[in-house]
Amino acid sequence: VPLLYVAVPVRDADRVIGVIRLALPLSAVTASFGELNQMMLAGGVVALAVAFGIGIFVAGRVTRPVVEMQAIARQMSQGQFAVRAPVRSEDELGALGRALNVMVSRLSEQIQNLEAERAKATAILDGMVEGVIAVDGQECILLMNERARATFGVGPRRGEGKPFLEVIRNADLHEIFRSGRTAGGVFRRELRLVHPVDRTLRVTAVPLRLAGVEPGLVLVIDDVTELRRLEHVRTEFIANVSHELRTPLTAIQGYLETLLGGALEEREHARRFVEIAFRHTERLGRLLNDLTDLSNIELGKVSLRLAPLPLRPVVDSVLELVAAKARDGQVTLHAEVSEAIGVQADHDRLVQILINLVDNAVKYTPAGGTVTVRARPTAEGRVEIGVSDTGVGIPRADLPRLTERFYRVDKARSRELGGTGLGLAIVKHLVLAHAGDLAIDSEEGRGTTVRVLLPASGAAADAQMSLPMPSAQV
Repeated sequence: VPLLYVAVPVRDADRVIGVIRLALPLSAVTASFGELNQMMLAGGVVALAVAFGIGIFVAGRVTRPVVEMQAIARQMSQGQFAVRAPVRSEDELGALGRALNVMVSRLSEQIQNLEAERAKATAILDGMVEGVIAVDGQECILLMNERARATFGVGPRRGEGKPFLEVIRNADLHEIFRSGRTAGGVFRRELRLVHPVDRTLRVTAVPLRLAGVEPGLVLVIDDVTELRRLEHVRTEFIANVSHELRTPLTAIQGYLETLLGGALEEREHARRFVEIAFRHTERLGRLLNDLTDLSNIELGKVSLRLAPLPLRPVVDSVLELVAAKARDGQVTLHAEVSEAIGVQADHDRLVQILINLVDNAVKYTPAGGTVTVRARPTAEGRVEIGVSDTGVGIPRADLPRLTERFYRVDKARSRELGGTGLGLAIVKHLVLAHAGDLAIDSEEGRGTTVRVLLPASGAAADAQMSLPMPSAQV
């Protein structure tokens, strides 16, 4: 039988006094080894299962927050700043989550501040009366405010990011753009725009220098149409005043020189020359008086004392004042005004309005003609006063300009009749000051009718009222 044999000597000091011998069959030893192997295998399996469970637990605790933070970071990159990273511990992952949340809060706050500043800047630019266009170095539009869009007819979804030449097709503006880039400094020029409406624009080009890119240009666009129109009106007004003053002064000077040259000795001619010079001085006086009245009205220096007035006595007094001129011109005056009609007006200014209208009608009505003053109440609580004549009439093309200062349909005849060209302009301003309306109808060869609409008496209480500033249109 195979045995496992072991011998151990027994010593007494340095002398061997015996030997202990043990023997065990190998089958018993082999059986013990099998049991030991089974126990070791079972222990290894248990240890592996415990290690796997511990690994799963640890991995879950570590990797789940990292995955969550990765997803949250992805959402933040997409602009969702309301999300927050979970903080479940005080370890490094918790510190990372807290730092990420603080960063998101600050980033969201900065973006809100930037959006608020951008909205403020946009509101300021859109509220400007000037158009603003910013163009980069590649000639692409960076910004257009609402005024610029309206000026050039650009829609709200067009402009930014597109080529300047594609968005605004105006050769003069592109020429200004190129000249502004070449100048390198502030550059100004005016241009005329005919679409979508006819207007005059003043364009100021200023360099736009942005860090790291080629310089662009900022175009500031002012609409100076009304300013240029007023300058033209002023120039025309000065020219007209100069002409109106020069004409009688030249005549007066000529007749006085003739008198000083010896015509004083001829009494018949001398008297006629003096009478002519006197008539021209009267014309100068009327012109200066009308200019003073018109200036005071436009500056608001004239006050109206509004009160209920019966209209018929005012009309009668005006016709009486003009009667002598009408008789000289063989013109018949008529009044068709009821005693019951009254208006809310300033007495003196109403007389001035009617004298201007009736006097004009008499001047331009030939002998045998008729001038009629009519009045009727309207459904709107106003009174329509009409001055009609059977005169030469006015061409339709001239009607819109009749109330302009110094505008005359027949300049030679107007001066011959002593007109200053300011009467209807004064009438228009006085009527507007009474909260009224003025309308003129005419047909060549058949006569003219001027209609004035004024508030009926009782429409307003007595009031002290200054004339309003007139509109810019003259």
